[in-house]
Amino acid sequence: MVNLTKTKTRTPRDNNLRQEILQIKRVSKATTGGRSFRFGALVLVKDEKRNAIAFIYSKAREVGGAIKKASKKATKKMKIYFAKTPRTINRDIIVKFKATKILLKPAQTGSGISAGNVVNRLFKFLGIKDVSAKIIGSRNKINVINGIFQALEKLSDSEKI
Repeated sequence: MVNLTKTKTRTPRDNNLRQEILQIKRVSKATTGGRSFRFGALVLVKDEKRNAIAFIYSKAREVGGAIKKASKKATKKMKIYFAKTPRTINRDIIVKFKATKILLKPAQTGSGISAGNVVNRLFKFLGIKDVSAKIIGSRNKINVINGIFQALEKLSDSEKI
């Protein structure tokens, strides 16, 4: 007897991936037929196994679609900044991205993360426990995240030397 039931083959979900949604916002576009609404999602994705992290901002017609699209794109853009997650950063660093200026300083053991909302969530997500940060200028979440990732790039480059 032949089994005629169709089975779908799915790629197994990667259980090592963690995601955090930093921002969801509604974007509207005025057209001749009225306004059309879309949703934008800023998502952080981390691979626990490789210790790689990425972020992406993506838009779609629905909130769920925007989140799914952003996390899928972020998994392709992942990068390893630290081989082993440090307790704190190794030196002071100042980064400027567009109208945002970010000052990061190492902190003493046990002092925790002293930073704004987005920076705080990012460092907790990374696993860095002691750091002090100050955002000067624009506090746009996308610019702040871009600036922090530039700082991480510089810190990881100096760690390799």
